[in-house]
Parts: sequence; structure tokens; C-alpha cells
Amino acid sequence: MKKTKLKLKKNVWIALGGALVLIVAIFIGVKVYQTVQYHKTNEYKLLELGYTEDEIQLLEDCLTEEEVTTLASTDKDEFLLELLQDPYFIKDYLSRYQTYHTENEGKTARQVVSTVNTNTDYAYYDYNLDTDTNQDYLMIVNKYYHLDSSYQPNDLVNISNQYYYGEGHQIRKVVYDAFVDMWNQAKKDGIYFIVNSSYRTYAEQQSVYDGYKNSYGTTYADSIAARPGYSEHQTGLSLDIFSTEYTTTSNFKGSPAYEWLVNNAYKYGFIQRYKEDTEELTGFSEEAWHWRYVGVEVATYLHEHDITFDEYYAYFILNG
Repeated sequence: MKKTKLKLKKNVWIALGGALVLIVAIFIGVKVYQTVQYHKTNEYKLLELGYTEDEIQLLEDCLTEEEVTTLASTDKDEFLLELLQDPYFIKDYLSRYQTYHTENEGKTARQVVSTVNTNTDYAYYDYNLDTDTNQDYLMIVNKYYHLDSSYQPNDLVNISNQYYYGEGHQIRKVVYDAFVDMWNQAKKDGIYFIVNSSYRTYAEQQSVYDGYKNSYGTTYADSIAARPGYSEHQTGLSLDIFSTEYTTTSNFKGSPAYEWLVNNAYKYGFIQRYKEDTEELTGFSEEAWHWRYVGVEVATYLHEHDITFDEYYAYFILNG
């Protein structure tokens, strides 16, 4: 009887040992399988290429699974990471960013993003888009976005002759109200602004442009004036502002009046539309006198972040 019990006990231990071996073998097999499968994942391949976990998360957040898979089979793309980390990166423009970078290798990620976002990877006037007038005072008009020849704001008001010289002027009421508030504050600081140009019809802009074109040719005309339909003045949102002491384009920049505008205009919703060193993005050389109404919120953002309205429009309005 004792032998039988010992034999049974021995068999139990053998069975338990066999089960334990089987469990360990299964466990090891599962771990090996999981390791093999993990080595096939994009995460493992990207880590092997030198991407950090945070960079991998960025790729997965911004790219499709197919795009991430393609990346996992090539060398680490440092420039792509710079693009994705740009504060104004737009996912839908990725292929345009990459194409432009390939054709302009010396450009930084910031330059690539700002160029594509503002459409300046296309030739001026070759990429025609209709201005969305439903955006009201945030509509955009430049060398890519244009207004129809029949467009005219429905809330134009006459500017009092107290504020301008030359012939009569009109501007949208929201702009006029903001300008008067700004004019009154500047007056307290000893600055007297005066409007030189305001709303222009399509026909009036045609006359301005044709005057330059007929006298100096298309290239010169395009460098100094917008083509009809592509002028911000037709929106009724832009004013050419000088002061009673500094009345010409040659002496206004650097004047006390100009410095006052630089430091205060955003508080009233105005921005200097064409600033120094932004010609590649706006299509126009610096104009110290050309001020555009965009509202206090947007003007403040542009003042604090030092980007063009073209960049703002692409990221926050079109992309938003």
C-alpha cells in the first residue's frame, strides 16, 4: 500500500513538473512571439532609427499609418520633425512642404511652412482663389485671393474732411469708428493722423494699375501696385495713413506718427499690412503707411507673435 502511495505521489510530482515545464515553455514562446511581432512594428523600427518616444508620438499624431510605415523603412527624417513641430504646420499641406523643400534645400522648416501657407510657393497671380467675403473684416485679398469686379462693401461711410486731404474718402463703418478712436488718442499724444487713400472701386484700382503699366511696363506695375480685384483697398478695410507733419511715403517711416502706430495701432484693430522683410510672404514691399483693420483680437495676436496676416489666415481661418 505504501509503495502504491509513493508511486502515486511520484507520478503527481512528475505531472506537476511536466506542467510547469509546459507553462514555462508556453510563456517563453509567447514572449518570443511577442518580441518577433514587436520587431515588426513601426515603433520598434523607428526607435532603431533613432527616433525618441516623443518624436514617434508626434509622427503618429500628425501622419497617417501608411506615412509612418514608409518613414520606418528610411533614414531618420530630421527635417520632417522640424516641420511637424512648427507652430503653424498644416497637415493637409505636408506634400507641398516636402516638394518645396526638395526644390529649395537651403530653406528652414519655418521658411517652408510660412511660404506654403501663404501660397507663395506659386507664382503671383498664377494661383487664383476667390476671396471669401463671408469672413467680413477678416477676409483676405492679396496676389492669390481676389474680389469680383462688382464687389463693394454695403456699409461704406464718408470720412470727415477733418481726417483726410485730397478728394472725398469712404471706408467701412467698423474701420471708420476704430480710426476715429485711434485718431483721438493719438491727438492726446500730440500726433495728428491724416488719411491719404481709403476705399477704391475695382475700376479705380484698374486706373491706378494701368497708369503704372502703360508708363513703365507690367513688371514695374506689379512691383508697386495691385492688379484690379487684388487690392485690399477694394475691401474698404484699408487706409493709407500719414500725419500732418509727415505726408510722403519717403519720410513717414521713422516719424513719431509711424512709431506711434507701431506701438498702438493694434489696440484699435489695425495692423501694418506690408512690413519690412515680409515681401516674400505678402507679395508687396514694405509700406509704412498702409494699415489694415482686422479687429483688436487678431491685431493683438499678430502684434505679439510677429507673423503676417496671410500666415494667420491660412492657419487660423482656413485650417481652423
